[in-house]
Amino acid sequence: ILRHDALPLAFEHSLWEKYKFGEFFKIHDKATKDPAVRNPYYHPKPGELMLDSFAIDELQKDGVLFGACNMAIKVYSGIFAKNMNMDADTVMKDWVAGVLPGMTIVPSGVLAVNRAQEHGCTYCYAGG
Repeated sequence: ILRHDALPLAFEHSLWEKYKFGEFFKIHDKATKDPAVRNPYYHPKPGELMLDSFAIDELQKDGVLFGACNMAIKVYSGIFAKNMNMDADTVMKDWVAGVLPGMTIVPSGVLAVNRAQEHGCTYCYAGG
């Protein structure tokens, strides 16, 4: 489940460029060291990730399911709309339309993790 700072990984390249996700979320292009203007985890360049199999599209081929937290989409799209002097509903609709193929928008990331745990999945936070 992609939520909070992982949320931009749920979006197509075009949204990364348009909304400057790399700059806002401090995600940098490995080659240029500049803020990323494309999703580095979706159809990455060879060698861009620690392992090529870490790519979202490759994981999906192996049956991994991804969800994007709707609450995070709503909150962050509102922040971006305000910062860019745009309409919040318009930005949110743009983001929903730009969710990667095969990903599901879930009402709440926390709820989705809890539901997955009820079905035998486990949760391991490995962040810092």
